[in-house]
Amino acid sequence: CQTQPPTPAAQWALAAGVGGWVWHALSPSTEVTGRTVAVTVLALAVVGAVNQTAFTVVLSIVNRSSLPAQLRKLAPIILPGWVIGWAVNSLIGLLYVLAIDGHPLASLLFIVPLAVLFFAYRGYAGTRSDRVRLAGLHRAARALAEPLDPREAIGAYLREVATCFEAVAAELVLRSAEGRIVHRYVASTGGHTVEIQPDDTVTLEGMLLDRGEPARVAAKERGEARDALVSAGWRECLAAPLTDDDEVSGVLIVLDQAGFEGFEAGELAVIEALARETAVTFTKGSLFAEILEERRKLAEIVSTTSDGILTIGEDGRVRSWNEAMAEISGLPASEVVDAATAIDVLDPRTAEGERVRPELWTDGRKLPSELRITRPDGTTRTLSCSYSFALDPEGTARTLVVVARDITSEEEIDRLREEFGRLAEAERAQRAIVEQLQQAVMPKRPTVPDLELAVSYIASDPSAPTGGDLYDWQVLPSGHLHVAVVDVLGHGVAATRDALAVVHALRLLALQECPIDEIVARADELMRAESPGLAASVLVLRYDPRSGLVQLVSGGHPPALHVSPEGVRQIPASGGVIGWPGAGSDDVVRFTLGPSESLVLYTDGLVEARKDILEGTERLMEQAACVASASTDEMPALLVEGCLQGAERRDDSLALVLRRAPGEHRAVWRYIPSRETVRVARSNLSEWLSAQQVSPERLQDALLCVSELVSNSVRFARSSVVLAADVVDSSIVLEVSDDGTGDGALVTRGTDRPDPLAVTGRGLFIVRSLSREVDIRSDGTGTVVRAVIATGQPASAQTAGAEAPVAADPT
Repeated sequence: CQTQPPTPAAQWALAAGVGGWVWHALSPSTEVTGRTVAVTVLALAVVGAVNQTAFTVVLSIVNRSSLPAQLRKLAPIILPGWVIGWAVNSLIGLLYVLAIDGHPLASLLFIVPLAVLFFAYRGYAGTRSDRVRLAGLHRAARALAEPLDPREAIGAYLREVATCFEAVAAELVLRSAEGRIVHRYVASTGGHTVEIQPDDTVTLEGMLLDRGEPARVAAKERGEARDALVSAGWRECLAAPLTDDDEVSGVLIVLDQAGFEGFEAGELAVIEALARETAVTFTKGSLFAEILEERRKLAEIVSTTSDGILTIGEDGRVRSWNEAMAEISGLPASEVVDAATAIDVLDPRTAEGERVRPELWTDGRKLPSELRITRPDGTTRTLSCSYSFALDPEGTARTLVVVARDITSEEEIDRLREEFGRLAEAERAQRAIVEQLQQAVMPKRPTVPDLELAVSYIASDPSAPTGGDLYDWQVLPSGHLHVAVVDVLGHGVAATRDALAVVHALRLLALQECPIDEIVARADELMRAESPGLAASVLVLRYDPRSGLVQLVSGGHPPALHVSPEGVRQIPASGGVIGWPGAGSDDVVRFTLGPSESLVLYTDGLVEARKDILEGTERLMEQAACVASASTDEMPALLVEGCLQGAERRDDSLALVLRRAPGEHRAVWRYIPSRETVRVARSNLSEWLSAQQVSPERLQDALLCVSELVSNSVRFARSSVVLAADVVDSSIVLEVSDDGTGDGALVTRGTDRPDPLAVTGRGLFIVRSLSREVDIRSDGTGTVVRAVIATGQPASAQTAGAEAPVAADPT
């Protein structure tokens, strides 16, 4: 039981004492006879009765209920738990007595059945408790979902929750503009009360609501939540937040559970599932209320609009006739609706005088956009009409919907013409401004050594050639290239303005040498102060033209694509969208863009055009592989056209390509991991560097570094080790990669001097000592180590003041 008596030893001692007194009073001797066995059974019955009576009295005191009420709660377990349990215990006790009478050592064998009985009882109690919880979960969810508005069933819902968890009380706390609305049900009174707590008051309900995750709080613990629990007069509570789409709208709480104890993790899972289902039910109720409100507004619009609206069924009868139509035609709805030839009274004709029969619309005849009718008072009116069709809820019958505007007045016609002329002129002027704006927002293409850049952009609306998709590229004072792709929520000039603000913020931070891992979060801070309602996904990279190193961070943007001779792969950068909670980049992805390799940045318009994002992403990767051999200037346009061909253009689409020029001093070797790999790699690199006329001193440094790196890769690789070498600006660039399981600790390993007496651990220290720059990436897909060795000065100058590293040749 979750509510245990404070002194169980006293309870058991009382039962044992009374049972022992009965046995000594009635048993004639200590020998095993028929009478002593009967007396023993009677004494065990007295022990069980006294023990269960004391147990029930303690439970009724703790749970503040009467003895009959407590017995009703315990009724399901009296037969299987008390009566059968007493019978089993009695049989085991008699066997124990008989065994001792046969041989004293036989008593040791009774430890096993006693332990099995104990754990079986605990398992039964836990299983029954969890079964009660799950059954109550379904009853509570059903009670809340029965009415159209779930708020009407909160009382019945909380009653089922309290019954489900066998709790003294249950609470449902909901957020609102007035504060926290606390619905409380107390089992002893059966009443449902509502309380509004201001948000600034410190209460148990407020703490559990702010926690935002399932929790159990008990009076025996410590902390603020425990103090609030005790102050409210409760012993313990179980709580779970109401979460829908990661938004916490409330919390469900059960207080002072009684009955059998279930598995703690299972109870948390049950209340969490119930809370989640409750949140979804309230969301559905809100949506239903919104639908009803929209229908009310639509009915109000139809009844108050100045345009006449009527509907005609397939049988030619008028189904509806609004007030505006009655005013235009001079016929009230009572004379028209459901009348067979009501419209004939108005004698509808075309501008040329031809009679029109709207009731024959089912024959497929095209109805005129302009009608002339004759009112009952003899006056004529000219109506501009538009037509649409609607299906009934069963989808079997169609209805013609006619919207008619009275354009009889010549002044109205002239006004409409003038207004149309002004709108056309304004549209032409806006188009010219927008086209100039499009040219203004596109940054000038920078000149970067050995790097080719190109971009292609298509707006979702041809009449508005700009939108929320923008890009930026700028050479920084450090010589690195800054590239940013921004996708702002929205379309048109307003979205362009917001996108420009984000682009300029990112460029400003880049020029201020903001670390790339902080640039998205810093930009979010600037945008929140300047444009609180803005939301934008971003992809930012910095490219080192000397080494080809790319550093990439994301703020909720689709992943970039790396196009190389080995194929097309996604660059897995992640982060939060600017303008949303948790904005910022989660990690920095670093890799080297090899000669003739391309990097494709894009916006979600390319992958969402086919509605299925996974299908769109797969189509983009296939298209990138197909056009990989195209020129840099052609590749972005081919990507956009290929992805949008045959798809609905619903969003702006942008593709930006960076391609490193073909290298003249680069070599790549692939090896299958073996004992000979290090020796072969050293031989290949030595021959290639000698052909590049690298000095002997730098050649030895490079061979020592590649020995250590390849040796490590061979140890962890699954099937492949790749060695790449390049000579860039008087530097040797070595890159060793493998497809092993990775080790995140490699990123910092080798930065401290190793123990001189250690057998291992010197490899990365040697590489860092001989290299000007070392970058390491290691995860579950493999490890990549990139080392840059300067060739313009001897190695001793690079490691001045440090003891020269000594390592044996791994081969």
